[in-house]
Amino acid sequence: MRSRRWPVIAMIGLALAIGAGANAVEQNHLASGWHTVARGDEGGDLTVGNLQVHVHGAVASPVLDDDEPVTSPGSFVLVDLSYATTDSWFLPESPVLVDGDGREYTEPSGFGSAGGVWMAGPDIWYRGGLLFEVPTDVVDDLSIEFRPERTQALLPSTVLRVPLTVSLSAEPLVLGYPTVLAEGER
Repeated sequence: MRSRRWPVIAMIGLALAIGAGANAVEQNHLASGWHTVARGDEGGDLTVGNLQVHVHGAVASPVLDDDEPVTSPGSFVLVDLSYATTDSWFLPESPVLVDGDGREYTEPSGFGSAGGVWMAGPDIWYRGGLLFEVPTDVVDDLSIEFRPERTQALLPSTVLRVPLTVSLSAEPLVLGYPTVLAEGER
């Protein structure tokens, strides 16, 4: 009977050793989450992954014109930008605004497709606006962050962060749909 226990004990020990080794490799050698932040500036062509971006600027206002005026306890921020891809059509993951404390702001819901992301094509540039709603006290310290690939916790990825120069306006912001740009325009 004792001779039958040794193979079972050996198999259990081997399974534990393999599991411990796999955990050590995963913890020490695999990336977790977004690990590289590429930085860019407004007014230049920037590339991250297969997404090409050109940020023109941003404007903030407490009022949005959406068929009728909509007010915010904070500020609406409309980021003017254009983008395309390098290889194929796809819908980019929604960019986020990041303030100086690292808090993230996504596009508000309820405004239809105007003010949200649009399809990107290979070297077919579209220009439009992305809408966000943020607290008024963070408007001076915002960056837009593009995440061209879906988050996969164990795969290394790159994001693009562009600091924004946000101009303030008392006039209501007006949403529009993106337009195709002529060749060479951004």
